[in-house]
Parts: sequence; structure tokens; C-alpha cells
Amino acid sequence: MKVDILHEEEIIGHADLGPIDPSMGVAGGRFVPTPDYDPRLHAFVIDGEYNDLDGKAQLSAYSAEFGVLRCEGVAIEDFNETVQEIRRKDRTHD
Repeated sequence: MKVDILHEEEIIGHADLGPIDPSMGVAGGRFVPTPDYDPRLHAFVIDGEYNDLDGKAQLSAYSAEFGVLRCEGVAIEDFNETVQEIRRKDRTHD
């Protein structure tokens, strides 16, 4: 299922979700960021290290077919530096 990943109603990326643990209702997929994605603000894990977000990243997933998905949570694990799993465009800073 193709979804947009949102933070405070802003699309920070996309993913094509599939079952990871069907018995627990867990889905996952490769995250493709938009220029608005910032791992320090949105990722719970950065290159294997827990990122203490202090509740900052309230992420949600939106499907064009089903709307906002009801779930316990959305989490991003960013391993870009170690295995280049996320290819992020450089942000323009004002």
C-alpha cells in the first residue's frame, strides 16, 4: 500500500508498505524522503543510534484509498550514512 508519511500535516516522505509481522499487524517499507524530511526531527533511529525526539515526531501515514491510517505509531529508522538506504535531497536553508 502506497502511503505518504506526514509530520504535522506536512508530507515528509513516501513509502510502499507491506506486511512485516501480519499476526501483530505490523507493516513496513522503504522510506523515500521529500526535501522537508530532517532525520534529527523525524527519525527515531539514525544509523543505529536511538534519537531522543522527546515526543517531537508525531508522524502519521496517509493512503489515497483509505485516508489517515489508524495505527499505534509511525517510526522512521534512517540508516542513510551507514548503508545509504535513504537518498535525501539537500534542503535549501533560508
